[in-house]
Amino acid sequence: MQSEEQWKCGSITLNSGETKKGKLCFRQEVLAKHRRLAFKLCSAVAIVVPIFMIYDSMVVKPGVWESFLIGQRRGQISVCLIFLFLITKVRKTSSYDALVFSAVLIFFILLELGSFTFSDDYVLYVLFDIIFIICLHASGFLPLKLSLILCLYHSVIATCIILFVKDITVHGQIILILAYSISNGAGILLAITHQRAARQEYLLTSSLRDRSAQLKQLAYRDSLTNALNRRSFQEHFGDFKKIIERIQCDEGELYLIAADIDHFKSINDNYGHDVGDKVLIAFTKMLQSKIRPQDNVYRFGGEEFTILFINCFQETVILRTQKIIEILNNTGLGIKEIDRPVTCSFGITQVVITDTVASVCIRADEALYQAKNNGRNQFVFKHGDA
Repeated sequence: MQSEEQWKCGSITLNSGETKKGKLCFRQEVLAKHRRLAFKLCSAVAIVVPIFMIYDSMVVKPGVWESFLIGQRRGQISVCLIFLFLITKVRKTSSYDALVFSAVLIFFILLELGSFTFSDDYVLYVLFDIIFIICLHASGFLPLKLSLILCLYHSVIATCIILFVKDITVHGQIILILAYSISNGAGILLAITHQRAARQEYLLTSSLRDRSAQLKQLAYRDSLTNALNRRSFQEHFGDFKKIIERIQCDEGELYLIAADIDHFKSINDNYGHDVGDKVLIAFTKMLQSKIRPQDNVYRFGGEEFTILFINCFQETVILRTQKIIEILNNTGLGIKEIDRPVTCSFGITQVVITDTVASVCIRADEALYQAKNNGRNQFVFKHGDA
């Protein structure tokens, strides 16, 4: 169990000191789910209200109240339809909260106005209020603070109407007041339980996602140099072929360079494996500093490296390779235990659309071996159509 509560949003990790940002991340992540839930609940209300209209004539006061109640019911349906249209357009939590809060507030006001049209001794509409309040709390599609404000507001207004407008016994008044109180209490408990469970699920999911990314990172990275490894190259080779198809329109090409540190075995034998590891780490950092952000360095094993130049021209690849050779000969890797330059041989080839992992690596290795046979500390270019 971690000592600090973790909130994650994409690649952002937030500790318990930044819970406000963490909650925003959580709300944004569950926004789509809450939109769907709000849509379903509003659809259910839009279906139920017309059914109520069929039986409203049995409980409405005679005269002008009938027309008023019909207008109020139409208003409820209109609010539902407008909400159903707008909720699909919402992409931010702040807009979502404002829309849902406004729609529920207007709906409550219409319910309160409608209660004046019923007979003075009719209070069964309170059952619908209670169901609505519990659903609003328990669904969790609004923050607890907002749902609490709405439900308490409606409960207070509805209670005042019962006390000062309706003609019922004191016993009936007490029962209805208790009904509103208990429904809010139960709703709040359900809301707290639901939101706590939802956040715990979110944290667990985020943690699993982060752990999965870490494991993937370990699987695709060399533990010593932190460069990408052979597995990463092989599993993403299909993506490279897609890149070739895309960059052909820009007249760019994909180039693979096989690199092998010269006489690396003698470095290990003469200076020790610790120094050899330092050479590998320094060599990797030097390569990564001399390529572009879109290019990649892979360590295939031992002193063997592969460099991938994406959307590049042949002249550029050759110039960058020459620059690396020049740095190795003149500047070196900065390993104080070694008093001679650490050089490297390179085999360059173009990756073509018909290549497989094996074919392009074999071609690059052939160019590398030729550079080795020519005396090392140089590069050889082998065309992709060879």
